[in-house]
Amino acid sequence: MPNIGLLLKQEISRLARRAAKPAYAEIKKDMAELKRRFAKQRKTVETLQRSNDRLVADLNSRIGKLTVPQGAAFAKIRLGPKLIQAQRKRLGLSRREFGKLLGVSANTLYLWENGKTAPRAKIKAAFAAVRQLGRRQAKQKLEALVPAKK
Repeated sequence: MPNIGLLLKQEISRLARRAAKPAYAEIKKDMAELKRRFAKQRKTVETLQRSNDRLVADLNSRIGKLTVPQGAAFAKIRLGPKLIQAQRKRLGLSRREFGKLLGVSANTLYLWENGKTAPRAKIKAAFAAVRQLGRRQAKQKLEALVPAKK
């Protein structure tokens, strides 16, 4: 005679698996979709990272084209909001042009000129190089950085 308890346990287990199978199939579909989305987003992030690295390298190469003071001259660089604005106006440049010369955006210059943020050391060095330029030289550097539109 078979064990009734064992038979009941097996039957309950079978029915439970049968009842859970449709719910599990739905979860399995959702997991597959989430994995596909995650893979797509990872590719997008990698693409954006490569693009960002390329842009940073380009910016660094543009900043590197300016002659940067070394040693004691670099230690004496003072930058304040009014000084930045005065320098830009002395050269007769718009924020966009001055930003391209330094390798930053016009919005960054706006923040500097209003004292909301301060330039980093690398940009201070570029600013020191731009400080030594006259109007004509600044325009020439700007034209060299930004190719003329045809």
